[in-house]
Amino acid sequence: MPKVSLIVCVFGDRDPLAGLLERSADCYDELLVVHDGPDFEDVRSLVTQHHGRFIERPRAFSQEPHLPFAFSEASHNWILRFDSDEFPSAELKNWLIEFRTKCEPADDSSGYYCTWPAWNGRRAITNHWPSKRLFLFHRNRVRLIGLCENGPQPDTSPQRLNLILCHQPSGRSHGLRNIFGKQRTHQARVNLARALLGSPHDHPRWRYEGDEWLAGWQQVKEHPILTALSRLLIWPPRQALAMLVAGDLPRPSVFSHAGIFHATICFELWKQRHKARS
Repeated sequence: MPKVSLIVCVFGDRDPLAGLLERSADCYDELLVVHDGPDFEDVRSLVTQHHGRFIERPRAFSQEPHLPFAFSEASHNWILRFDSDEFPSAELKNWLIEFRTKCEPADDSSGYYCTWPAWNGRRAITNHWPSKRLFLFHRNRVRLIGLCENGPQPDTSPQRLNLILCHQPSGRSHGLRNIFGKQRTHQARVNLARALLGSPHDHPRWRYEGDEWLAGWQQVKEHPILTALSRLLIWPPRQALAMLVAGDLPRPSVFSHAGIFHATICFELWKQRHKARS
């Protein structure tokens, strides 16, 4: 039977984490919580109450730089990845409980996708899209560069499940205010642009040995302005069509989010490169 390690990276977030752990009971065999910087909300005591391991790490302003370390610290190969403002639906929770009682999945099984509905601050505004949230995976069948906006890249195509992972941040999970009105998003944009000036080897990695960035980021690095225009013009209608096909009403604030955010990263990289040259 597969053993599962739940990994959660937090910056404070004691109350949301408490809700996640309450709703995720019996879904995992090990709990590992990594704190981005000093623990200022006594998250450690909450993790201890749930018989988990708590590790403070130097401030990195996002969770992804901590993930390669967390993967190496986990006691089990199957990694359950939730954010503190997420929790499994009742159906997903039941699936996870059952998963832990079954035989080990096939050797070529990298992991599982679920649906991750968009949230407007009050309620979910999609039901079926996006449907490619990698929430459970085998750590030896994924690759990762520990940089903001870089998730684990599976070696083989994960299995899609028609199950929901609820995502309920304090504000919207999308839209212009999310992109331009949050210090955290601004810091992510700056950090990504600075990183792309260098090499993947400058950052924490998990099973990633390539000298170039993943294809999408390599395009940003080599052609920032062209890539920005492409993602502004092509990504939104493509996302809108995907929403329609999935059975959801296309909402501009949702389907335009990724294209606009990635375009801002491209322009930030161009600005930093131009500044360095001058």
